[in-house]
Amino acid sequence: MMSNNTNMLPRYDTKLFCEIFEDAETFSTAYKDSGLYDATTGHLNNSLSDNNINILYYLLYAKYANNPIANYDENQFKYKLWAIIFQYGPAWAKKLDIQNKVRELTDDEIRLGSKAIYNHAFNPSTDPSTASLEELTAINEQNTTNFKKSKLDGYMGLWQLVVSDVTNEFLKKFEKLFKQFVTPERTWIYVQEVEDGEE
Repeated sequence: MMSNNTNMLPRYDTKLFCEIFEDAETFSTAYKDSGLYDATTGHLNNSLSDNNINILYYLLYAKYANNPIANYDENQFKYKLWAIIFQYGPAWAKKLDIQNKVRELTDDEIRLGSKAIYNHAFNPSTDPSTASLEELTAINEQNTTNFKKSKLDGYMGLWQLVVSDVTNEFLKKFEKLFKQFVTPERTWIYVQEVEDGEE
């Protein structure tokens, strides 16, 4: 059984993040109970998916677990937290998704280039179109050019697209919710014994 070391933590006059949200389930429940979570559309609106809520909790715990909140009103602190998630959370989640797709591109996919189609029909009743980017058969003339990148060019493009970290910028948005110091805030009280006859 693990020992509880919370008594060893410095004492502040506001709660720590880990005291307000002891685990991911507590965090998730509080977030979903807030007025800024849209249960009808879930993560398709400005709300995070269950998986991203859990990921965010552990990221916040890793960065701010033992930080005291910068608010004497715990409820207001929570709504500031939910507001930041509402404003920036969906973009962060989408960036994670895009980065995952970029990292999974195959060699053939990163070498694909643009495609140019030129066509001409002598029959005015037939309206040629290149909207689908597919070669047409009901026309008189057509030129198609398929561009392909070298492997090196493909990797250079991929290198520029792969972002090593899309999370740190998001986590910095929460910094202002926590006090920025390293020493305990509560004043130590010293008691001095007074001997008989002294004032």
